[in-house]
Amino acid sequence: MEKNAFVQVMETELIPALGCTEPVAFALNGATARKYAPGEIKQIHMEGSGLMVIGVQSVGIPNTGGKRGGFLSTVLGIIAGDADLDMEVLSRVTDADVKTAEALIEKLLVAGKLSIDMVTPAPSIFLRTTVETDRHTATVSMWSEHNGIKYIEQDGKVLLGNREEEAAALAAEKENHVDSSFLSVESIYDFCTHCDISELAHIKTAIELTRGVCKDGLENEYGVQVARTIKDKIDKGLIAKDEITHILMWTTAGLDARMGGSGCTAMSNTGSGNQGIICSMAPIAAGDWRNSSEEEIMRAVALSNLMNIYLDYRSNEYAHLSPMCYCSGVAPAAAASGVAYLHGATGEQISDMLRTTLGNLAGVICDGAKPSCAFRSYTGLSGALQAMLMAESGLSSSSIEGVVHDTVEGTIENIYQLQKECMSTTDEFVFKVKKKQGTLC
Repeated sequence: MEKNAFVQVMETELIPALGCTEPVAFALNGATARKYAPGEIKQIHMEGSGLMVIGVQSVGIPNTGGKRGGFLSTVLGIIAGDADLDMEVLSRVTDADVKTAEALIEKLLVAGKLSIDMVTPAPSIFLRTTVETDRHTATVSMWSEHNGIKYIEQDGKVLLGNREEEAAALAAEKENHVDSSFLSVESIYDFCTHCDISELAHIKTAIELTRGVCKDGLENEYGVQVARTIKDKIDKGLIAKDEITHILMWTTAGLDARMGGSGCTAMSNTGSGNQGIICSMAPIAAGDWRNSSEEEIMRAVALSNLMNIYLDYRSNEYAHLSPMCYCSGVAPAAAASGVAYLHGATGEQISDMLRTTLGNLAGVICDGAKPSCAFRSYTGLSGALQAMLMAESGLSSSSIEGVVHDTVEGTIENIYQLQKECMSTTDEFVFKVKKKQGTLC
């Protein structure tokens, strides 16, 4: 029997991922290229879209103790990654592998044989990796998705895809062609309310993974420790111990961990582990606080994740990577939808909350994955939860206020146009800043 469309889209877009998706993408490209270029490494070159090159700079790489950068991500993929593990390519990396990778990086840099560049124009997600050894040269390209390898070349012979398709991807940004016409606030609300709980088996896995990475972030010193700071101030009586604070603490804990290089796997949403954590942990934490049943939490988590997919898909070519920070401006809105669902909100109240939240931080730039992403998400989620409380009282932003439209779809369309017309060169600007500061790696 054919799967329900909502189940299919969740299984497509909710993917287990170890580490931030940019380092993972670099590692996956490297591991795949290595399969076709055995032998002694002589040269490695990476080139990608601005958002990919910037996104890999500051975020912790899994199993490295918080080390960062495209060089290390790629070389670890080459020497220790398993391409067959897809987004969990770095799950078997050891301390010894890290030392070996760092030694190889130093050797290649001294020889001028290791480099990373930005290409433009290109799809938001684009990465090409070329590995040259004493025996072979292999080139691997991915675009549109963080694990979307679409081109493989060995010694000048094309083994997967074709040069024309890669050239077309570089020449023009591709729009998202996934049929998402069935997604809306109303249809998602109806599905999550009435579906058989057996259809949400994938969500049960998302909940298990999310609890693990968030627990890791609260127990260990990752990144800028947003969540641990909240916990400390609660213990000292400076912050109230209430449902909203509980949600913020547990959700940001997962981002602290993920951006700090945690070895825990997260369930990503539309190519973003952070968005997946935000959308899953907020309703989980709310459900825990309210003593909700497992089924109620599963339905709320499904709703928030589907809402994020819906909003991201309406961003067309920015669905899987955006010049705007979706971890502060979009995912928190979706996450608060799940919390609102547990509060007994109507579909109309959720729509009001979404419009208010989307308009609140529209235009905040994405300047790469980094530890402080947890703080941005705290800011966005805090606002989204306030918008939820406002909606419960019949209050919301109206269409006279900036980019806010009188419908959710109209509001996210305005935000898409804002990115396309005003923010399309954000990645180039941030790349110049990183280059000027001498911090590209």
